[in-house]
Amino acid sequence: MKTKKMTTHFLSALAVAFFIFIAFGSGDDDSSKTNADGTPKTERQIQLEKQFSAWDGSHIELTKLIKKAMNDPGSYEHVETVYWDMKDYIVVRTTYSGKNAFGGRVKNWVKAKADNNGNIIEIIEEGN
Repeated sequence: MKTKKMTTHFLSALAVAFFIFIAFGSGDDDSSKTNADGTPKTERQIQLEKQFSAWDGSHIELTKLIKKAMNDPGSYEHVETVYWDMKDYIVVRTTYSGKNAFGGRVKNWVKAKADNNGNIIEIIEEGN
C-alpha cells in the first residue's frame, strides 16, 4: 500500500516536471543571444538587456528608486518603459501608476540617466 502511494507521488512529480520542461523549454536555446530576425545580439545589447525585467520590461534599478519614493510602494504598477542608448549611458523613461496620499490611483512617469551597468546616475525629470 505504501509503495503504491510512493509510486503515485513519484509519477505525479515526474508529470509536473515534464510539463514544466515542455512549457518553458530546456533552457539550452540561444534565443537570448539572437534578435527576432535571427541575427546575433551584440555584447552591448546583451549588457543593456540585463538592466530590464524579463517579466514586464521595467528597468530594475529605476523601479526600486521609484518605489522607495512612493507614498504606497505596494500599489506600484508598471505601465511602460522605454530607453535611448547614448553609448556612454542610457536614458530610461518609466510610466507607472500608484496610490497617492488620498488613496486615489494616479499615473506618473520618471526619466532617468543610468550607467551601462544599470545604476541610476540622476533623475532627469518627472511628470504625470
